[in-house]
Amino acid sequence: MTTQIALLEGITQSAWPAISTELFDGWLLRFADGYTKRANSVTPLYEGVLAEPEKLAYCEQRFAAAGLPSIFKLTAQNAVLDATLAERGYEQIDISSVQIADLREVDCRVDQAVTLWRQPEVVWMDAFTHINGLTAAQRAIAERMLALYAAPTTFAALVENGQIVACGFAVRQHVYMLMFDICTDPAQRGQGYGRRLVASLLAWGIETGATHGLLQVVAANAAAVKLYAGFGYVEQYRYWYRQRAARA
Repeated sequence: MTTQIALLEGITQSAWPAISTELFDGWLLRFADGYTKRANSVTPLYEGVLAEPEKLAYCEQRFAAAGLPSIFKLTAQNAVLDATLAERGYEQIDISSVQIADLREVDCRVDQAVTLWRQPEVVWMDAFTHINGLTAAQRAIAERMLALYAAPTTFAALVENGQIVACGFAVRQHVYMLMFDICTDPAQRGQGYGRRLVASLLAWGIETGATHGLLQVVAANAAAVKLYAGFGYVEQYRYWYRQRAARA
C-alpha cells in the first residue's frame, strides 16, 4: 500500500499544477499565490537524507517568505511527521478520500447537453468563476494554473435552458483519468446534473485510453462520495492537511 500511495500522490500532485514548485530532499513545495491548499502546501513524496527539523525549518521559512501559511499534505505513510506537526501546533483539517474506479467496467457516453473543450475557454471560466464564487484575483490565478498543463485535458460544461448549470474538468495521465472541481450551480443542485457531467468526463477518459479513474474527495462530503460510488469508485487511502497560521 505504501508504494501505491507514493505513486498516486505523485500523480495527483502532477495533475493539479501549481504556479511554481520546488523539490527539496523528497518534499514537494508548491506555490500558487494562496489559491487552494493543494497548490500551496508541502507534500512529502519520498524519504530524503536531511534531518526532519532542518527540513521543517526550511519549509516554514519558504512559506513565510511567500506570505503564506505553512501547510503540509499528509497520508498514513507520514505518521512520524504528522505527530511532529501536531506537537508544533499544526491543526489537522480537510480529511479527504483518494478513490479509484476501473473504467473497463464503466459504460458511459458524453451527454448531448455537455460541451467539452481542450482548453478552459472564456465561457467555461465565466461559469467556473460564478459557480465557485471566485474573486477576480482567484480567477486570474486559476487561469494561470489551468494553462500550465502538459498532459491531455478536457473542460466540461452542462447547459440547461441556455445556462451552464454544472462544470468541471479532467486530466489524463498514464492510465489514469483524474477529475477536478466538479461543481453544480447551488440553485440547480439535486437534479442529477453532477452525475451527467461526471459520466461525460468518464466517457472522455475511456475514449482517450484511460483504464482507471482517480479522484480526491473530501471524506465528509457525503453527496459527492455517494455520486462517485455510483460509478464504481472505491477508497484507496486518505490524506489530510496540517496547517499553522502564518506569523505576523
